[in-house]
Order: sequence, then structure tokens, then C-alpha cells
Amino acid sequence: MKKEITTKDLQSLNEIMTFENWLAVKMIHYSELTTSNKLKSHFKKMAEIHSMHHKNLLNYLSSNSN
Repeated sequence: MKKEITTKDLQSLNEIMTFENWLAVKMIHYSELTTSNKLKSHFKKMAEIHSMHHKNLLNYLSSNSN
């Protein structure tokens, strides 16, 4: 079911999507910097989660676009 997305909603979604993408990029970067396998694995998992959040928000926008 489509929902009407207001300009304020779009602004908020843009901020959240930007933040989720930034976090994913940072976590990948940190995983490349560390020599600890435990931290490397943890950072990569966090990056996957934030990438998934970003993708889900994009899918939400796609399914509710005009």
C-alpha cells in the first residue's frame, strides 16, 4: 500500500539514508585499518547492517513513489 510522502518526510529520509550510507562506508574503512580479525569481522558486519538499512529505505521510497 502506497503512502503519501511529504517534503518533510523526504528531507528526513534523505538525512537518514545519508547517515546510514556514511556509517557503512566508515565501518568498511575501519575494517581495512585494523589488524584484529575480531574487530575486522565486527566492522564488516556493522557495514552490512547499515547498507541493508540504506537499501530498505531506498526500496521504501521506490514502492511509494508516484
